[in-house]
Amino acid sequence: MRARRDAAIKLLKIVMVASVALPVALFSYASWVSYKSAVVHTDEQLGANLDIISEQANKIFQSIDLSFASLRAIVGDLSDDEIRAQEQTLHLKLRQLDQVLGAIDALAIVDKNGDALVSSSIYPVPRDLNVADRDYFKAHVQQDAGTYVGEVVTPRVRPNTLFGVSRRRAQNGEFAGAFIVFAVPKIFSDFYEKLALNQPGTSLALARGDGAILARYPAPPGDMTRFSPTSGFRTAVNADPRGGIVTSNNSIEGVQRRVGYRPLGYGNLYVSDGRSTSQTTMDWLSGLSVHLIFGVPATIFLFTLVLLVMRRTQEFYAEAERRELAEQSLRQAQKMEAVGQLTGGVAHDFNNLLTIIIGNLGIAKRGVVEARSERALDNALTGAQRAAQLTQRLLAFSRRQPLNPRAVDPNRLIVGISDLLTRSLGETVQLETIGGAGTWNVEVDASELESTLLNLAVNARDAMPEGGKLTIETSNAYLDEQYCRHHEGITPGQYVLIAVTDNGTGMSRETVEKAFEPFFTTKEAGKGTGLGLSQVYGFMKQSGGHVKIYSEIGEGTTISLYLPRHDSAEAVVADDEPAGSSRGNGETILVVEDDDGVRQYASEILRDLNYQIIEARDAASALKLLDAEKPFDLLLTDVVLPGMNGRQLATEIEKRRPGVKIIFMTGYSRNAIVHHGRLDRGTELITKPLIEGVLARKIRQVLDGPAPKPLE
Repeated sequence: MRARRDAAIKLLKIVMVASVALPVALFSYASWVSYKSAVVHTDEQLGANLDIISEQANKIFQSIDLSFASLRAIVGDLSDDEIRAQEQTLHLKLRQLDQVLGAIDALAIVDKNGDALVSSSIYPVPRDLNVADRDYFKAHVQQDAGTYVGEVVTPRVRPNTLFGVSRRRAQNGEFAGAFIVFAVPKIFSDFYEKLALNQPGTSLALARGDGAILARYPAPPGDMTRFSPTSGFRTAVNADPRGGIVTSNNSIEGVQRRVGYRPLGYGNLYVSDGRSTSQTTMDWLSGLSVHLIFGVPATIFLFTLVLLVMRRTQEFYAEAERRELAEQSLRQAQKMEAVGQLTGGVAHDFNNLLTIIIGNLGIAKRGVVEARSERALDNALTGAQRAAQLTQRLLAFSRRQPLNPRAVDPNRLIVGISDLLTRSLGETVQLETIGGAGTWNVEVDASELESTLLNLAVNARDAMPEGGKLTIETSNAYLDEQYCRHHEGITPGQYVLIAVTDNGTGMSRETVEKAFEPFFTTKEAGKGTGLGLSQVYGFMKQSGGHVKIYSEIGEGTTISLYLPRHDSAEAVVADDEPAGSSRGNGETILVVEDDDGVRQYASEILRDLNYQIIEARDAASALKLLDAEKPFDLLLTDVVLPGMNGRQLATEIEKRRPGVKIIFMTGYSRNAIVHHGRLDRGTELITKPLIEGVLARKIRQVLDGPAPKPLE
């Protein structure tokens, strides 16, 4: 009996001790896990914030890089005196450029003495405006500093603070001044403020590696413009410039912070995100309070709660991963759209200039008999035509090219261009085409699809320097909702797949991620523009399709083109060339174009083709001719006109003279006659730059064709 009692008491003591020790042990363990989780969560939040502000900064600086390219293109080889002489024209072009980009306050060009030559923000530029004392100018005087990001300064002509991003300007290899893009720090700090709104104790900054602060939230006190050499940021950058997360004492607010920093790879710039360790401790204690209240008396409840927390954590990370994939896709789409808007926005002016250049070179060539001069003109004409092709590729990427989609049988189209593809691939590359049985029709611009396949074939040839095999295969496909959720802008449904496969060198994952970006190329300098795949990307998106790259190093590459199925029994392959002569029979053409050079060129060409020409520089002038009962057989009008545009002019002329034949000219398709990338029904269009033969055939085709239907 005694033995039974002792045993029972011993058991009760064990249970009593366990009833206290187990909750204490569990509580201690839970506290430790909770604190580690709070630290890990803080680091993850720092990393997430760095991803977001890095993406924002990279977009802005990519826009700045494009601005530099546009500045060089606008100025060309003009001397300082020529720039001053054309200041008003250049000011308007620079102003138009900086209005496209919200983060850019102004663009400027200065000479070798630091004197301003032209600016987008002020006209005329004061002759005493000099920036020779600014760091963004000094950096380029002795040597080419590449892209240099200056400190934040207050401009001499404007009240708001800015920082200058500059590049060296050279002529004949000598220092000639600088191109300067002025960025607004407030764009960054406002973005940081919104991001930190629900993150107490957070500080976000954009700074140079030497500690110069370009933007920060919260704003540094007083007139503080840089981190001290002993600050956590400077110490961390000096120790490891590749980026990381450290704990340090903050030199601005005087508190200990957990600081994450990351290089942008641009002008020695870094983004940083700091969170006070006391805030992390507060978050931890806030989560721990639940355990303090309920953990000790309820061991089973505590154990269940831990299991629930683990399950919720797994769900949290699963959801975070899905959101990250969606955000990556959205950021890529936004970046492509931003570049597309910039390239498309300047295409109209470029195409007008190219029309004048190509046209007058052709006219000049007719009167040249000396072989050397003729070769020089041929070379100039070839260069201008390559520039026109480049502009068209930019328009294709930016989805601004006017398409004429029709029902197309992809198998017939591929067979039709197989000879051209074979000649382009050369003797060392074997071409194989596999047409899927029962392949559906698609609705696309046949000529653009041919150009896309030719682009891919040439890229594949370059990836097989020792020869190989290129396979083009068609099949029907279905893209489900799960696939479309991971790829922005795709609708689930039936598609036709055109797969272009080579067994060449393949691409790395990093190359695949950048392959569709304009001007990105892995080829040597001078052997590629970097616009081939970006043109493919723009065409597929504009056609409502999707393009995907699958590649492995050493194994080859497959580029899959998905085009929406089109329910049509009949299909075409390509346009037939118009037959007959392209010369006129004395018909009268009303030419409406606000650019004097383009109008004069078009008129001269048409007169040479035996047409009678009436010229008007805008819609108002054209309507006056109409009021004066001037007879004409065809209206040739630019779409973009001052005041009333070309579409409105054509509508008004149709009301007054029903049945008149109309051809529109444009160098940029986002206008009144193109919607969703497609020409309005019943519309005849010729794109700039104008080519004599193309213009002649188009006019003859319209004049000899049936009476036009009213414009829609």
